[in-house]
Amino acid sequence: MRFIPIAALALVVIPISTVLAGNNPDTKVAVHVRPHNAELGCDYGTILTCDDLIVTEPGFSVDAFPVFFDLNEFSGCEYGMWWPDWTYSGAFSNCADLVTGEIKRPGDGASHDWLSCQTGQWVCVPSYIWLYADGPGMICVVANPVGGAISLLDCGGGIDEPFATFCAGVYGYIGDDPCPPVGTTEESWSGVKDIFE
Repeated sequence: MRFIPIAALALVVIPISTVLAGNNPDTKVAVHVRPHNAELGCDYGTILTCDDLIVTEPGFSVDAFPVFFDLNEFSGCEYGMWWPDWTYSGAFSNCADLVTGEIKRPGDGASHDWLSCQTGQWVCVPSYIWLYADGPGMICVVANPVGGAISLLDCGGGIDEPFATFCAGVYGYIGDDPCPPVGTTEESWSGVKDIFE
């Protein structure tokens, strides 16, 4: 008797999870950093490819931007941020139309929404945090403690979770490389094989 309800539940759950998949299947998220500059605010520069993401900043007073990238469209996102427990809390600035939550301490989270569908943009940059590092460390995007995920909402209500996250290094740490390594070509593989034959 138990088998039938469980099987029926599985048939309901599988289609729902398929419907929730969004229009950003290749999305990834990184932390883009720059030396702190209050005058620039949400202006993070130009990010057209993963090579434009700055993931290492030698200074100790930095602006850290969570950047969802490799996108088709978006209308919202949720995430958390983590960094070493430095002496000073972060100063959070929203760059979206609406925000719920505020990130001041490691592990805090926020959810952002835009009033209209954002298309034709390769990146989603919802906020930035001014951090004052009193030691070397990494700054990372983590799951929102309330929603329990890092997620991006597309314009049709579909949800994608990034399949890769890249942290930024500051004050002496090197950040993660957000660009995938160049694939092995047929020619290069045959050259490697020739060495061992």
